Amino acid sequence: MGETPSDKAEKVFSGRAFRIRHLALEVANLDKSSRFYQSVFGMKVLRVRENPIRNDIAAYLGYHDEQDDVSIELYQFRHKTPVLGDNRGFHFALAVENIEAVHDRAIKAGGLSKTAPQNNRPNSINKFAFILDLDGHEIELTENAHGAQS
Repeated sequence: MGETPSDKAEKVFSGRAFRIRHLALEVANLDKSSRFYQSVFGMKVLRVRENPIRNDIAAYLGYHDEQDDVSIELYQFRHKTPVLGDNRGFHFALAVENIEAVHDRAIKAGGLSKTAPQNNRPNSINKFAFILDLDGHEIELTENAHGAQS
């Protein structure tokens, strides 16, 4: 049996499959932002690294080992003030089990509500909301009923 088109699409030149490793977000205060993601979303710090050449420090946060799952890299340059809040449509989404509770927790931790929790469309039981983290990064929260399509 030969390779399917899907099998071929997952290969890179070296034979390894593509996967998203991390999503990088510049922040103004690494400690405050790291605490926000930990307290609101239950993420843990997977590792911290400093890069003296770029003059920055980064914390990688997530739920599982960085080699097996996607993480979020929060990084702070030591020599410049970041330009924050102009997402130009960029956002990332987190699937949550209780959208109202996570939305409220984000607001209490200093985040801003951009779109309050609501149904995706009429007659849908799935919900979405948008919040802004401490640095203005847009985060979509999604809550899908078990087995339901968005």
